[in-house]
Order: sequence, then structure tokens, then C-alpha cells
Amino acid sequence: MWDTCLSFLFLFLQVERHCWIRVRYQDLDGITHELMANEEGNLAELLQHEIDHLNGILALDRVADLKSLCAREEFERQHRADSPYAVPV
Repeated sequence: MWDTCLSFLFLFLQVERHCWIRVRYQDLDGITHELMANEEGNLAELLQHEIDHLNGILALDRVADLKSLCAREEFERQHRADSPYAVPV
């Protein structure tokens, strides 16, 4: 899937992510919760991306193919329509 990051807004790249994940976490009161996230709303991808940050991993560390690296302008021109980030105009 296509990914980008606030750490490098000018760059898009393809990464491999799981379609669904199970996340266990504790809230501020120390209560443990479990969440199943899937492709709906791209929550699984978003959580994997942010959990990677917590582990010191950037999307660049997960690039599936170096040939997929492209500038935002190229992504918008060639790949936007096929992306989960596509927004109807």
C-alpha cells in the first residue's frame, strides 16, 4: 500500500502492511483493552504506521520496493486514483 508520513511529507512509497491486526493497550486508568482493526477506514494501516513510530521505525524502513519511492507531485499525477488516500474531487 502507499504510505507517507508527517516526517517527510514530500515523499510517498509503497510498504507492506497487514490487512487486519489485533492491538492490546492500556488506557490512562491502567485498564487493558483489545481492538481488532481491519481495512475499513484504513485503521489497521494507520495503527501499524504509528506503532512503528513508537518502536523507532519509519515507513522508509519498511519500503517494499525502492523503485516505488516518488515525490508527492508524481504520486498525485500517477497513483492518487488507486490509493486509499484518494479523495473524490
